[in-house]
Amino acid sequence: MNKAFLTVDLEEWYHLDYLDTDTCRDTGVRVLPQIFDFLDMLDDEGVKATFFCVGEIAEENADILREIVRRGHAIGCHGWDHTLLTDKSVEQFVEETRKARAAIEEAAGTKVVGYRASCFTMERDKLDALEALGFRYDSSKIRFAQHPLYRNLDLTGFDNVEDLVYVREGFSEYEIPTLDIMKYSIPISGGGYLRLFPFWLLRLLLGKYAKRHENFTIYVHPFELTPTKLPLPKDLGVGTKFRCLVGRRGNLKKLRQVIRWLKRRGARLITLEQDRKERGLA
Repeated sequence: MNKAFLTVDLEEWYHLDYLDTDTCRDTGVRVLPQIFDFLDMLDDEGVKATFFCVGEIAEENADILREIVRRGHAIGCHGWDHTLLTDKSVEQFVEETRKARAAIEEAAGTKVVGYRASCFTMERDKLDALEALGFRYDSSKIRFAQHPLYRNLDLTGFDNVEDLVYVREGFSEYEIPTLDIMKYSIPISGGGYLRLFPFWLLRLLLGKYAKRHENFTIYVHPFELTPTKLPLPKDLGVGTKFRCLVGRRGNLKKLRQVIRWLKRRGARLITLEQDRKERGLA
């Protein structure tokens, strides 16, 4: 393989779309302060990642954001409050994105030029607005028709310059990969699927993917990488609770295995901003 992009949606556990954010926030439990084991693992492996931060939590986690920057990682924007972009007008999106970027830049002490939509719900009119706001790249495209939230983002006018990479007049879109098996797309690149699949199965699926593709993108969330016990609502359904908790305990170790597998395949693990620099776009 050529390149792999490790990306992190820097959000709290209560931002999950199937939880009541306000109720869960009031429990006072936070996972971001436990992210340092993950950062240490990245240092051990010599890997730099791209962190997309939710704006409303930037100030209370300023020390963490500055440590992420100090260790050489990239910081992007993950919206203001993690609500779906499909529930927002373009005007609301623009206003909240400006607010989120300002909060993240103030907390992290660095310029923010990248974006990822909550649950990959980016739409073309908002993508155009994002570029007009001065952002230089987005990573929200995913081809996964079986998921009710995800969108196959319209990229008319963009050139597919490399596997998973699209460019239009200096603005870049980075796709989240899926593996096509028969008529289904399997998202092997992160989230609950990374936690659910045992490594032997992931290795098999990644091997199939590598035969067809040059690049790879991984996406993870802090609650998936920390041991903090989550005070989930008592009325949460069994299926939803399983979806939230499955595979958390061993996921950091599994992610290290995936990283080492990619390295053995020859992949360079770099940030999205580094990729843009190498293309002469930064």
